[in-house]
Amino acid sequence: MKTWKNLMLLRHLLIAMLVLTSSPIRAADSVLLAAGAGYRKPVLELLANFSKVSGVRAEASFGNMKQVETQAQQNPDVAFIVGDRVFMEPMQLAERYVLLGQGRLVLVLARGQAIGTIAELKEPRFKRIALPDRTKAVYGNAAATCLQRLGLDHALADKLLEVATVPQVSTYVATGEVDAGFINLTEALALDGRAYARLDVPGSCYDPIELSVGVIKGRSGSAGARSFLNYLATPEARRVLERHGL
Repeated sequence: MKTWKNLMLLRHLLIAMLVLTSSPIRAADSVLLAAGAGYRKPVLELLANFSKVSGVRAEASFGNMKQVETQAQQNPDVAFIVGDRVFMEPMQLAERYVLLGQGRLVLVLARGQAIGTIAELKEPRFKRIALPDRTKAVYGNAAATCLQRLGLDHALADKLLEVATVPQVSTYVATGEVDAGFINLTEALALDGRAYARLDVPGSCYDPIELSVGVIKGRSGSAGARSFLNYLATPEARRVLERHGL
């Protein structure tokens, strides 16, 4: 009888072990980050590759940098934020930063438009020009800075259409709702021919954009988070970033 009881106890222990080992990845072993919407494609590719090599579930939410800040503040599972370091530092959320690459501002044009210099935006054929929110989005701020430095801000004021995020600018250009729009090179490469010309904006026209990963204070101690930071230093991660213009 005692042997039977021991066998039943062993059976229950084995079942319990199987339940534990087959359970989904725990929150501590997953990675969640919030990123600027203009970097959706490279971020998703980075996370997919990271999950493939590590087995750690990785997810992201996207928006302008104000939305990124709100996500990080309200959701304690967000371990990393991605965006321009200059935008992230005033948030005072990160304990350190990992540089991913230099962001580049470009002007994309709708079908039938061509341009040699930004000054040509003053011409009557350009009726509407989109840019992301200049106070909440990195490339909206960069575009506004550039127009100011070139002395075009007042001349183009009535033509400018401000939207929330970089992808929204892309959509407006691709559908012909606007004649041109300011976005980042990464988003321009992702348009896949839906924008018909591109003008690279001179780097001297706006302040340097350091695309970085901000490591949120007190949230990078899990095995998954540490593994993700190690992955960012690999040649494979570097190749992903370079494919997306970083």
